[in-house]
Amino acid sequence: MTAVRVDPAYLAACRDADLVVRVGEVECVLGRTDDALTGRDFCLIEYADPPPGSQAAAEALRAYAVAAHPEVSGVLLRTGPGVRLGPPWTEHLTYVRHDIGGTSGPGPDDVTVLPAGPEHEERVRGWFADAFRTGAAEQGVTVPRADAEAQADTVLAAPERLTLVATLAGGEPAGHATLLPFTDEVTGIEYLELFDVLVPVPFETRPLSRLLTDAALARGTRAGLPLLGNVVHRTGAPGQEHSARVVAALHRRGWETDHVYWHAPNS
Repeated sequence: MTAVRVDPAYLAACRDADLVVRVGEVECVLGRTDDALTGRDFCLIEYADPPPGSQAAAEALRAYAVAAHPEVSGVLLRTGPGVRLGPPWTEHLTYVRHDIGGTSGPGPDDVTVLPAGPEHEERVRGWFADAFRTGAAEQGVTVPRADAEAQADTVLAAPERLTLVATLAGGEPAGHATLLPFTDEVTGIEYLELFDVLVPVPFETRPLSRLLTDAALARGTRAGLPLLGNVVHRTGAPGQEHSARVVAALHRRGWETDHVYWHAPNS
């Protein structure tokens, strides 16, 4: 199996922080992390060399993580694309990338995509809060509206944030795509992150989402950076099947899986 790409500066910083451990023949970066929105805590295995490409390898890492951090609610494991794990592991987040160029085709004629202005701020804030609450609910966690709005304010205040808004013929905002500069600390690769795309009902969700995504791709091309997005995986068998269909649909539109975070309970 090909070793995962890693930024030497990342490994050096992890060693300085005493986060690098050996589990058998595997060198890995392992430590406790908190989800700022949901309050859940995890033991995160962000890097492993050789990478865990089998159930047995993943279980060995999980056993070590549970022993090292028995107080956390679960274990998160980052793997490359193509790795398939069985219970107790389930997919938690899939990160997908789209290299420079490409579109989904023409969108609705009566829609304009433009950078968000001050007049759009409160609407975008509400969309973010909705997205945060929905994403948490899909993973079985209820987030109070006030907490979701506080998280939205953090994103809105991010340096170099760019929010694009789809507006209808009368000027009504119908959805947004928000982009943030992002560097994958493990690999050192720079991206333009498609942090969120949301077109709420009753607007035409699919065509407007694709129009916004195309506009984001154009921004990535202009910046000379690949686009990075993610799919939050729902809990339960039906939810997991739905999330798998979303990832497959993205693959058909030119996106590729970059890496996956798997979750297993701490038991």
